[in-house]
Amino acid sequence: MSALKRTNLNSVVQLRTTVDDNLNTSLSALGYNESFTLIDTKIALGYSTAIIAGGLYFYDKKYGFDETFNLTVVAVLAYFAISGILWYYTSTPQYKNVKYVGFNDKKEKITIATWTSKFEPVYYVQITTSEGQRIDAQFEFMKLFDGMGYYKEEQLTKLIKAELEKVNKKSI
Repeated sequence: MSALKRTNLNSVVQLRTTVDDNLNTSLSALGYNESFTLIDTKIALGYSTAIIAGGLYFYDKKYGFDETFNLTVVAVLAYFAISGILWYYTSTPQYKNVKYVGFNDKKEKITIATWTSKFEPVYYVQITTSEGQRIDAQFEFMKLFDGMGYYKEEQLTKLIKAELEKVNKKSI
């Protein structure tokens, strides 16, 4: 699928996006199944704030501000609370840049956070296991793409497998 699509080798953002989009296939090859609980939670919180704002707008439009004042106060407090929870899930170090959460057959959890710097073609990866072990790695994008800009999926799979083996060796 993505092996047929070329990526602009001069754009760090496109390189990172291509690799992030293909994390699932590489980790599936290693026996992990992706969990969408974190993403679903963020989406539900975002929709909740939109529903509160939209509902309050229509209710205020229909009945006027004086009749809806108490409801407005409650809705604003609920909106603030939900927005705070959403901020927690998007900005705190535990959840920031998380691109993949998955489980293997033994129900061991793996969380992968990735990022890049603006102009440096290096893919930073932080792998956290269910035991709380964490390993930081970095890969040059040229290891993951050929000279024409085609993504090499098997290379990322090998690199992640090597990093996971390091984590397993630390736990022994």
